[in-house]
Amino acid sequence: MTLKLIASDLDATFLRADKTFNEPLFQQVLDIMAEKDMQFVVATGNHMQKVLAYFKNFAGQYQTIANNGAEVMLNGRVQNEKSVSPSALETIVRIAEGYHDHIFVGLAFTGQSQTFMLKSQAAIADTFKLASAYFQDIHLIDTLAEIDAPILKVSTVISDVEDQFMREVKQILGNQVHVTTSGYGAVDIVNPEVNKANALTFIADSLDVLPEEIMAFGDGLNDLEMLEYVGHPVAMKNSDTELFKHDFDVTEDDNDHDGVLKKILSVIAQGTL
Repeated sequence: MTLKLIASDLDATFLRADKTFNEPLFQQVLDIMAEKDMQFVVATGNHMQKVLAYFKNFAGQYQTIANNGAEVMLNGRVQNEKSVSPSALETIVRIAEGYHDHIFVGLAFTGQSQTFMLKSQAAIADTFKLASAYFQDIHLIDTLAEIDAPILKVSTVISDVEDQFMREVKQILGNQVHVTTSGYGAVDIVNPEVNKANALTFIADSLDVLPEEIMAFGDGLNDLEMLEYVGHPVAMKNSDTELFKHDFDVTEDDNDHDGVLKKILSVIAQGTL
């Protein structure tokens, strides 16, 4: 069956370790895809502003799934947003306080255009410095009551006890949230209906594309639902070992050697699908 949509995670998948990518090769891929009436989808846990910054030279040539699926930008318009309930935010803070000595980057509450951080969390280790390099617009607050926008994602980095933290959040909040990890201690907490597969389904339905007409690339557990949804799932050579337990294709090259782009070219340019 002909491919119509190709989706890719960013960190440790599309992006190199230094957060760059082969822009000339990407443009070549986009041009070939455009000729074949195919679309490229960025599917990431990153916030929307970060995605737009990464792809500033490719405006209008791709669709976006941001915050692990909490928001979609389709044909230039942000839609399908799903937020975390205020009551769940309070509980997440209480749980995180019990892990204070293990937190590498404190809780960040991400909205569509700004990020909120409690001053108590921002003061942990190098949190504010690290967060400032990632988020463009951080508002430091004393209490959650000061948040005046829907929160699409809560994120933190707990390097050595992330699994324990995630289990506790799931146990206490149950189906009020969806908890996932992109690896390396990073934990994302989103609306229970949010994952990359649901967001990709929204895009596919909007564009009249079937799952079997989609290829997707990922490296981590937050990509699993998306990889299971599409007809042509591809795990990165450098993936979390858990992904290798599934019947996914695997790239020949890793993220530092243009693994995604080379795979796409081998499929759509040489007709090897």
